[in-house]
Amino acid sequence: MIVDIWTIINPIIRTFIYLNALYSIGSILFKYHFQKHFNDEINSFCNKIIRISAFLGLSISILAFISIAGNLGGDFKSIFELELILLSFETLQGKSTLYLIAGFCFLSLSHYFPPLVFKTFNILGTISILISFIVVGHSLSQGIYSQLLILIHIFCISFWLGSFLPLRYMCTIKNFTNLYFIADNFGKYAVIYIGILILTGLIFSYILLGGILQLVTSTYGNVLLIKLFTVSMILLIGAINKFRIVPEIKKDLKIGQIKLKNSINIEIILSVLVLFTTSILTTSLPIPM
Repeated sequence: MIVDIWTIINPIIRTFIYLNALYSIGSILFKYHFQKHFNDEINSFCNKIIRISAFLGLSISILAFISIAGNLGGDFKSIFELELILLSFETLQGKSTLYLIAGFCFLSLSHYFPPLVFKTFNILGTISILISFIVVGHSLSQGIYSQLLILIHIFCISFWLGSFLPLRYMCTIKNFTNLYFIADNFGKYAVIYIGILILTGLIFSYILLGGILQLVTSTYGNVLLIKLFTVSMILLIGAINKFRIVPEIKKDLKIGQIKLKNSINIEIILSVLVLFTTSILTTSLPIPM
């Protein structure tokens, strides 16, 4: 029963880590691509996303580190045992979580420094968070090429998912004429980012499974299929945005904003499901042999 409790808790913690990591890094990337087309309000909103995501990410990462002791001891009281907490520092999961904590600290502190330090801390925070995903888990067991695939995969998905909140916010600003330009160009960048995202994801999945048959003959493969189906739904909505809704923004800004906002709301819900299934794959299910 205790094991079952941790089996539930760990994916939830991991999902929140994914959300805050991707939204914070994604907002940084979104700013990098489009900041010159922002007004002060949007720039402030993106900084707010980074700041809040970093704070929440830091909080949940500390909780994740504490939970390692709980997993080692097998019960909730173990999270208070000093010996197990010290032992957590020696585990791969502990080292990964420390990279997360360092990364979110950099992002949190960046807002209190001048522009040059702000950018430097954002870069250091992004690198530290990305490293946290390759020092533990399935990618580590498969070697350097798998780790590289994961780095590229997470970087690309950060740009994609990290765009949702800024774009959604732009849909609430009246007469924001730059929305069409940003949304249109985002679609062009997204073709590249998502193309690389899909390619790296499929290659990595094939390396882990060792073949297509495992998709239907293993629990891991079944959950992966659910994830792939959900991702395909987001891709379909993204295609509708690019070819139907974004052109409508140019014709009628107000109606286009409403439609794009509603579409992004659905994408956000589906993306949470994708991240939750990913967390199950990385925390609760063994790779099929």
